[in-house]
Parts: sequence; C-alpha cells; structure tokens
Amino acid sequence: MVGYAVYSISIVWLAYSLSHNFLDVGAVLFIEYACYTLTFLTGPVVDRVRNQRMIFVVSYPIQAAATAAIGLGVRYGFLSVDLLFALVAVISILWDMTWAAINAAPGVLLSADEQFAASGVSGAVGGALAIVGYAVGGALILWVGPEGGMLLYAALLVAGAALAIPLVISPPRTSERSFSESFWKGWRVVFAGSGRPLLQLATIDAIEGFFVGAAAILITLLAATTYHQSAVGYGVLFTAYIVGGVAAGLALGRWNPRRRVGPVLAYALAAGGAMYLVAVALPAVLLLGGIAWFFVGFAASAYLDTKYAFYRGALPPQQLGRVISNMYLFPGIAGSVGALVLSAIATHGSPVALGVTIGVGLVAAGALGIVLPGVRRMRY
Repeated sequence: MVGYAVYSISIVWLAYSLSHNFLDVGAVLFIEYACYTLTFLTGPVVDRVRNQRMIFVVSYPIQAAATAAIGLGVRYGFLSVDLLFALVAVISILWDMTWAAINAAPGVLLSADEQFAASGVSGAVGGALAIVGYAVGGALILWVGPEGGMLLYAALLVAGAALAIPLVISPPRTSERSFSESFWKGWRVVFAGSGRPLLQLATIDAIEGFFVGAAAILITLLAATTYHQSAVGYGVLFTAYIVGGVAAGLALGRWNPRRRVGPVLAYALAAGGAMYLVAVALPAVLLLGGIAWFFVGFAASAYLDTKYAFYRGALPPQQLGRVISNMYLFPGIAGSVGALVLSAIATHGSPVALGVTIGVGLVAAGALGIVLPGVRRMRY
C-alpha cells in the first residue's frame, strides 16, 4: 500500500516532468488502465491457485525491476517517453494478477457479514499507509524528483514479496477441470440473474470508470496552473483525497449498509460529481482545495468500497477472482479511453472545463444508478 501510493503520486508527475505534455500524462494512464482490463484473463488463474501467496512472491520482484529501471533511467538520463510507456505496461500487466488476488482474499478469509467492517479496518490501516506513501512521494518529488519515488517503490515491492512468503490464502477448490471451463463459468455468473443486475451495475461502473483517472489529471492540472507548478500543492491535494477515502471506509464499516448497497453506490457517484464541481469553483486557497478533495476522495472510496463489499459478500469465494476481474473489464476499457479524453481537455489548461466535464458525468452516473432497478435494489 505504501509503495503503490508512492508510485501513484510519482508516475503522473514524472510523466509530466519528462515532456511537459498532458497528452503523455494521459498516455501513461491509458496504458495503465488498458493493461488493467486484462484482469479478466487472470481471474481464473487466481481462483485455481492453491495458495495465492505465490502470486505475490513471483510478481512483485519483476515489478520491482521495472520500477527501478524507470527511476534509474531518469537519474542517469536514458529514460525516453517510449521506454517509460513500455515499463509502465510491464508493471501494470503484472499488477493485474496481484490486484485480483488482493480483492478476492477478503471473500476467502471472512464471512459475508464482515465485509464492510473488514473494508473499514483494512481501509484505515491501508489508507494510513497510503497517506504515508503519498506524503513520502510528495516529499521525494519536492526534494529529489519523482525518480526517488520509483526507486522507493522498487524496494517496497521486494519487501512485500518477502512478507508474502508465510501467507496462507487458499480458496475452496473449484469444480472446473480446465482454465477455459473456469473462464466461461465466470462470465456466466456476470450474465446470470433476473434482470441481470451485474450487467446493470457494469453500466454505471463503465461511466464511473471513464473518470477513474480524473483525480490524478485534475490535481496535476491544478498544481501546474492554479498553484504555479507547485509540487507542494500537488502533494497536499493528493493526500487530502486519500484521507477522505480512509474516512469513507471507516464510516461504511461502522454503518455496514449491506441491505442498502444500491442507494449507497448511486448517491456516492452523484456526491462525488458535485464535489468535483465545488473543487474547481473554489478560490485558489490550498486549505479550501484540500477540504474539497477530502470529500471527493470520500465519495470515490464510498463507491468502490461498497461495490467490492457487495462482490465479496454476495458471491461464492471460489468465484471471486473471476467475477471481480470480469466486472473490471467494463470500467477498465472506459478508463483507458477516459484517460486520453480527459488529458486532451487538460491540454487546454482550464481546470474549470475539466472539472465540469467530470462532475456532470458522475452526477449522471449516480442518477442512472437510481433509475436501474437491478442496481437500486442491490443488497446481500
């Protein structure tokens, strides 16, 4: 969690610093999200692994090598934009596997009634670590440049691989005898049920996914324009965004709204869109910006935590890797396109135009969530 936070805050600023072109920032995010859509191929593998620790032990060191290459490339001047794109693709493809395993694990280890509480606890712990990561990443950007974040992430990935060795995360054995059988059964779950509620959720998830890179792009644009190339402003707004996410996880864990999943999803999207509009309407005061981004992060995390708690609580643990990965395909594709579109809007240098586009889109997604009966009635 610390390492990925350092990476997240560093890679966007690194891409911008390398070329000072928002299209390159959008291209980095496009590559990330495009690679993340491939998780539907990793889900069957995750469900069939006897102990999922091997996914971390094998994947993390390779990601560490690619991340270190980015940092050293900046330090010694051999990193080109094309090489950056290639290394980001390697990191992102390998992250697919670990992402699927991380999201399936709570459903394997815990009961359905514990999912919201578990999300709150893990969100508090992981979010606190992420805050440390963003703060460290922001400090490294300020003091030594974003390449410092890449080298730190590499070291933390190696440490994560070592810490994964004693883990025991063993899902129930699947009845499918082959990869292809597991693959197609996972998709049948997505298309099943009266009214196909998971497909209805995929509809609003695709709209939300289109804006998944919005926070990173808009915060970068605000730091570069409103706060005059300020790495301090970038770090403060990003950290406030994460703090809001931690608060949302704790609130949902206390509330445990497993009988009101649909309304929480819809209202979180609409509230997040409204807060984007507020964030770009405020005067250029860093304190006010931090408060606004706290609530943007709160709404964004409320949507994601509720969605994943629903998956883990409503689905059999031996299907979680596949269904979660399959469901990510819809927002993943949309996010890849959205990264390019939003970065193109950012090239015009207007935070207001970008913020209004994001805000209106998320409010519309929330309204659609209320209209669609399969989403509105979601519970477990």
